[in-house]
Amino acid sequence: MKKLTVIFLVATAMLAGCNTARKAQQTVVADPAAAAAETLAAIPCRCDSAVHSSPWVKFLRLPEQVTYLPQFDVLCKSEYPAAVSINGEAVKQYKTGIFFATVPFIEGVNKITAEAVYPDGRTALCEHVLIYEKKDMTRPVYPLWVDRRSVEPAADVELLPDEVVKVSFRGSKGQNGFVDVQPGRVTLACLRTDYDDYSIYTAELPLRSLIAGRSYTLGVRLSPVAGAPVKGAYEPDLQRRVTVRQPEDFPLLRVSNDNARLVYNLGAPRLGGPIRSELGPGVVLKASGRIGDNYRVRLSNVETGIINKDDVEIMSGSKLQPSYIVTSMTCVPGDGADIVSIPWLEPVPYEVYPDPDQKRLVITLFGAESASTWVTHRKGCRMIDKLTWEQVTPETFRVYVNLNSETIWGYDIRPSGRSLSLRVKYPPVFDLAGKKPLAGLKIAIEAGHGGSNTGAVGLSGLLEKDINLDLSFRLGDLCEAMGAEVVQVRDSDRDMTLIEKRNIAIESGADMLISIHANAGGRGYLSVAGTSTYWHNPFWAPLAQTIYDRLLETGLIEFGVVGSFNYTVTRASQLPAVLVEQAFMSHAEDEEKLADSDFRQLEAEKICQGIIDYLDGIKR
Repeated sequence: MKKLTVIFLVATAMLAGCNTARKAQQTVVADPAAAAAETLAAIPCRCDSAVHSSPWVKFLRLPEQVTYLPQFDVLCKSEYPAAVSINGEAVKQYKTGIFFATVPFIEGVNKITAEAVYPDGRTALCEHVLIYEKKDMTRPVYPLWVDRRSVEPAADVELLPDEVVKVSFRGSKGQNGFVDVQPGRVTLACLRTDYDDYSIYTAELPLRSLIAGRSYTLGVRLSPVAGAPVKGAYEPDLQRRVTVRQPEDFPLLRVSNDNARLVYNLGAPRLGGPIRSELGPGVVLKASGRIGDNYRVRLSNVETGIINKDDVEIMSGSKLQPSYIVTSMTCVPGDGADIVSIPWLEPVPYEVYPDPDQKRLVITLFGAESASTWVTHRKGCRMIDKLTWEQVTPETFRVYVNLNSETIWGYDIRPSGRSLSLRVKYPPVFDLAGKKPLAGLKIAIEAGHGGSNTGAVGLSGLLEKDINLDLSFRLGDLCEAMGAEVVQVRDSDRDMTLIEKRNIAIESGADMLISIHANAGGRGYLSVAGTSTYWHNPFWAPLAQTIYDRLLETGLIEFGVVGSFNYTVTRASQLPAVLVEQAFMSHAEDEEKLADSDFRQLEAEKICQGIIDYLDGIKR
């Protein structure tokens, strides 16, 4: 005879000052877990509905009603101040109203109770019922599987005959992996690296073994090892096309968009691959490969870049990479800047590398070579000491713009007729000893996100876009009080593109750009914390450092000064540009501070002091 079990489940809620209770119907069953799941589905927790009048308490983060997690960081919220508890254990309530605890589960039915007792004795109670089913979360070996998202190459490729395609994928642990090439019936055995519950399988395909001009398909396959409980191989319906082409088969490309990103590789960090250069319309590139929607371009016999197909158009006619000979350069003082003029007789790609340690800017032209180059310097240059050059390879010409100081106020390079014109800006005039120490400066402030882009959402529901805008206004008021002209890049809660934001700052003629954000990340509500600043151009690192040093005086802990940060708005060479991440909205103590208007005022004061420290340092 089967054992019969009687289950009673009760979900209660005291929300908006009223008590609500439901009682499940009595059920006689032979499968307690199935009955509990069915009953839970009929009794939804109502405590996390909209907040009404006092008293109230609600859950902000809960596990699924049927969970395989042995514990969960339960997050709740109520009005502040209150004496709060989770499952009868008193916990800290933050000024944002949140409180939390790690709740362990027993197998079967569990109940989570959140309670808030107000100072006047009123009580709010909220309960959630769930089932914990103990389950081994490691992925089983059998049936055989392959993670489709892990397969590399991730897209179809067109490459040169002397290259090697690296194939890799993640799949069932400890099996035999293969790469099948069709047509030709070529099979490559994979090397295997084992991890906890999966293996990485890798193989290399030399393209010299394939016929140029012909397309091949690559498929991956797993075969079971000897003694396995399964017999057949597993081959996902997933193929990559590989085409071998000669250099002359690839086209010339003309850049068609402003700010076209030429990157070193297709690395996929959050802000995109590392950037070599931002190119404008008209620059001509020689393709040497294609990876999905991206062209690889040949810069020289040793250097390449990657550009998206949407930023270029295919040119008809010649497929030869453009080139020319440099015979002269000039460096002269100009209106508001020292100006370097370099011949640009063909629209070849170029890039500028900032090198403050060597007090120089390094300009590289791909497809140019020197012939008895004349370098003319005129008197009166304030920022540039002299120009030197080097023929790095037979087709790579490099110009060293040697500066008088490692401190500069911005530079810009762009085509001007048949020349490349580099402008190194003169410093603004200001007097830190005066009554208005920032008078003479124009400061652009960018409040991150905005409009439909809320940015990070804090534990209590605080929106990053709102505190960014508030801090930007506070910082702007302080800078204006000290004499600066302020440009609020985002002056209201509205949608803006990142390029639009950067262009506003540059075109305003600002002397400095400060971008305001708040961070989020990590696991748990007291994990990653702290303040940080970010720079992309190393010339602006000292500004990031002085602001960071001042922000630490607020009591926030260190997260660090982060370099080479690839954020579009602060990826500007035309003016010192840094980004401030106030603190972590995903950290309860940090968010509590960020929600406090007095603390945001303190942050604004410290950022302003950091700006003054920077100016004081470069004046010495």
